[in-house]
Amino acid sequence: MKVSRIPIIAGLVAYLFVAASCNVTPLRQTPIVSVVRDCGPLVVNIRTETMVDLKNHPAWGEYGGQLDLFFKKYFAENYSEGTLTMKSVGSGVIINDRGYIVTNAHVVHKAGKIFAVLDDGTMLETEVVVVSREDDLAIIKTRLPRAVKNLKFADPADYMIGETVIAIGNPLGLENSVTVGVISGVNRNFSSTECEYVCSGLLQTDASINPGNSGGALLNLEGELVGLNLAIVPGAQNIGFAIPAAKILQILNELNNRSGLEDTDT
Repeated sequence: MKVSRIPIIAGLVAYLFVAASCNVTPLRQTPIVSVVRDCGPLVVNIRTETMVDLKNHPAWGEYGGQLDLFFKKYFAENYSEGTLTMKSVGSGVIINDRGYIVTNAHVVHKAGKIFAVLDDGTMLETEVVVVSREDDLAIIKTRLPRAVKNLKFADPADYMIGETVIAIGNPLGLENSVTVGVISGVNRNFSSTECEYVCSGLLQTDASINPGNSGGALLNLEGELVGLNLAIVPGAQNIGFAIPAAKILQILNELNNRSGLEDTDT
């Protein structure tokens, strides 16, 4: 009896297609995807407002009329009767469900109002708890509308040069953006206009960091916070810096000793 090969071939093709389809999920569900899914909601966008009274400037008395017309034209609703509202964006990381958030000091320094925007768009007003200008770190606090997982910190003694890290933040206002790179170096020193001093003991990474990433999370593949993104070298390619977890833990421990902040997972 002669058997047709067409049904056999068709069945084999169908089997291979189904098998390939079944393998799509595990191939796409990488450790990076898992970390972003689990830890992404802990990263918030920081928006600040600072009121500047231009009438206090020495030139206002002589040129106030011209300046008033200029600022009305170019700043619109952000300007009113000699007062300019300056707005900026940055990032922060929720530490625990008590509403404590770690960010860079330069993100919130001198801000009149500070808002944390959650991943679902909820905007929460915050208050500054402590600022460490020498380490460019700040802790702010808000009332969270829902429980969140407590943040875990990477062991500072266990950093590996070349290990994969994930940066999550608010670059250029693009909320909760994700970039991936490696730890390029440790114990780096860096100075910039963001730091009014030399920041030392930093991590170097080639994960893409842009303005607005400051204060965002740098995570390892275990979902642990390796550091807090800080700055880039202007004009360079993929040379960024982050404040290591050890410095964050130090300021948290000092705050805990003073105010009874709950212990953070390490």
